[in-house]
Amino acid sequence: MVRAALALAALVFASHPAHAEPIKLEVNATEVARKVLRVDEVIPAKPGALSLHYPKWIPGRHRPVGQIANVTEFRISANGKPLEWKRDDADPFTVHLTVPEGAKEIELTFHLLLAAGSEGGAQFMTVASPKVMTMNWNDLLWYPKCEKPLALEFKPFIILPRGWQYGTALAVRQASASSASFESVSLETLIDSPLVAGEHVRVVPLDGAKGAHRVVMACDSADGLEAPEATVAAWKKLVPEAAALFGPARPYRGYTFLLGLSNHIPGAGIEHHESSDNRLGELALVKAGERKSAATLFPHEFVHAWNGKFRRPASMIMADYQQAQQTRLLWVYEGLTNYLGWLLAARSGLMTADEARDYLAMTASRMSNVKARGWRPLDDTAAAASTLFDATRAWRSARRAVDFYDEGTLLWLEVDVLIRTKTKGAKSLDDFLKAFHGTGTGKPEVKGYELNDVLNALNAVAAHDWKAHFARRVEAVAEVPPLDGITAGGWKLTFAEKPTELFATFEGLAKAANLSDSIGATIGGDGLVGDLVPGSAAAKAGLAPGMKVLAVNGRRFSTDGLKGAVSATKSGGKLELLIESGDFFKTHAVEYTGGARYPRLERTTGSDLLSEIVKPRAK
Repeated sequence: MVRAALALAALVFASHPAHAEPIKLEVNATEVARKVLRVDEVIPAKPGALSLHYPKWIPGRHRPVGQIANVTEFRISANGKPLEWKRDDADPFTVHLTVPEGAKEIELTFHLLLAAGSEGGAQFMTVASPKVMTMNWNDLLWYPKCEKPLALEFKPFIILPRGWQYGTALAVRQASASSASFESVSLETLIDSPLVAGEHVRVVPLDGAKGAHRVVMACDSADGLEAPEATVAAWKKLVPEAAALFGPARPYRGYTFLLGLSNHIPGAGIEHHESSDNRLGELALVKAGERKSAATLFPHEFVHAWNGKFRRPASMIMADYQQAQQTRLLWVYEGLTNYLGWLLAARSGLMTADEARDYLAMTASRMSNVKARGWRPLDDTAAAASTLFDATRAWRSARRAVDFYDEGTLLWLEVDVLIRTKTKGAKSLDDFLKAFHGTGTGKPEVKGYELNDVLNALNAVAAHDWKAHFARRVEAVAEVPPLDGITAGGWKLTFAEKPTELFATFEGLAKAANLSDSIGATIGGDGLVGDLVPGSAAAKAGLAPGMKVLAVNGRRFSTDGLKGAVSATKSGGKLELLIESGDFFKTHAVEYTGGARYPRLERTTGSDLLSEIVKPRAK
């Protein structure tokens, strides 16, 4: 059966608690079309006081994301009789109750109401359309407070709408036409093993008969499953390219890329040890623009199996899911992964070498326009990640967002180029990765590290004052981003009057005019001002996020008309914008004469290290 083919063996990578009976967990998803999931849970318990936790801090999310507000019909009973429970005053993710004498277990039932795609943080939640569901077990369980909660054993069971298929890294114990029970696993493994399901499902093996790597797609329509042959070929190249990068040792038994394709669930990419939860639009694989914009998604999440899941900052390894993680080292966890995701996208063929350079130019330009870098260092964005992830996109340049992703690409490119330069090409960042991340034992495990461990491993590859280097790049404020990796790599950031094809693709998908490098503003297709670069011509003219452009030089607003007017400023054209702000209207004159400016990389002299870096490595 398809279901049996989709599952991969999971590992309990924490010891079991003393009691032998697992927690029984049944999820009924037959009403998923109306966004309701029903849960029945049987928890072994002894008479006396008992506290139950609803998971809050989930690895990979970097902030509390538990859907406690969407838990309804919450009831607890024992021996067929209802029990009273009380929510903790300080922690709404915890409830307290008393297990009566003679009871050996409690029965817990509740409904989970699925968030709409537009709700904040929905990209990290269990979400669904009438045809597709991406499910996270942490949204669908409570666990008892105990000494080693991650080792608690669970026996999961799911009931799906008739005709649906699914994919997961969990090992299937028994399956029928509309349900499946899985082998017992630890709480840690269960929460680390999401599930994708749907009416239209396709499985793409990535390494032939070996069956260790695969893509499982669930889509709102059969048409959306038709990934081009070139894309599938690049997916297949991704596996050996990752092995060439990290070495042959793997931190997993097998790996499944789970891919939900729907316009009714938010896009996302979430890492796990033996799988990743990826979400794109219904026709993202069919439409060239959407496919190109998602080129780094699979590589990024795959890299996390080594960097983020296996090797993880020690300050982000917690004994349960209620404790806050300390995220200051996300510039290593996510920043390095972002660089390697870009690198593997190029090496596997998901993007061309030209597209890889265009992507880099866009990243360099975007980070150059972040003016908050003058007061806020990079590692502060990592330490404050839990407050920044769900912040509005407005004022990002003035506030800084989760910049450890994009700036991490530039930061670790610089490290790669530094190593190559210092060793005269004998070594590269690849050597660091093999030594630091390439020591897996073929099964999921977690190995923590401190910053000094990273510095020592880098020094073993290329002697350098890495501590001072990262203190300057990460801990100190800097008016400009780290562009030395580009310049020492044989290229420089420049600007042209016409956008690159990749820039135009991203701009089109955003349905906005990205004029950050000219007048300093991004303006949506509806005229709404999005982000604004402090000190730019648009800012000096009095524009602000949330205002709406109604007309450009006396003519009704359109993005093409606005871009045309900006281009004309180079030859003396004026730029006057009629702005609506609340109930008020005003014409703002933008003093700007630079014309259209779009980022790209231009070749300079010396060795072309960038081209060397993105060359495929696998034979």
